[in-house]
Amino acid sequence: MAGEGALLGRAELPGTATSASVARAFVREILRVAGCPDADDAILMVSELVGNAVQHSDSGWRRDGLLTVLVADCGKTIQVDVIDQGSDGRPRPRRDPSENAENGRGLWLVGELASSWGWRRDRRGNVVWFQVPAK
Repeated sequence: MAGEGALLGRAELPGTATSASVARAFVREILRVAGCPDADDAILMVSELVGNAVQHSDSGWRRDGLLTVLVADCGKTIQVDVIDQGSDGRPRPRRDPSENAENGRGLWLVGELASSWGWRRDRRGNVVWFQVPAK
C-alpha cells in the first residue's frame, strides 16, 4: 500500500500509453477532493511514472500488461505509488538531462518536484513512489 497512510484511491490500468491520461485524471480528482496544494506537480509526476512503466517494464511489454496507481493520505503528505509488473533494470534518474533530449527527464523531474520519492521491488514488480505536501 502507498506509504503507511489511508488509501484514497486505487486504479488498475492497462500497460498502454493512453493510461497516462487516465492516471492524470484519476489523481487530479482525488487530490482535488483532498485539497492538495501541489496537485499540478503530482499530476505531472504520475504521468511521467506511468509513461516510464509502460516504456520500461513488463507492464508495457506484455500484451496483457497492467500497472496500478495508488494514492494515500499519509498525514502531512500524499503518497502516489505506480506499480508495474517488473523489469530487469532499476529506475535511474539522469543527473542533468539535456535540454534537447526527447526523453530521460521523468525521474529527474520527479526528484526535483517531489518532497520525497523512491522505489522498491515487491512481489508485484517495481513500485516507484513520490510524496507531496497534503495541505
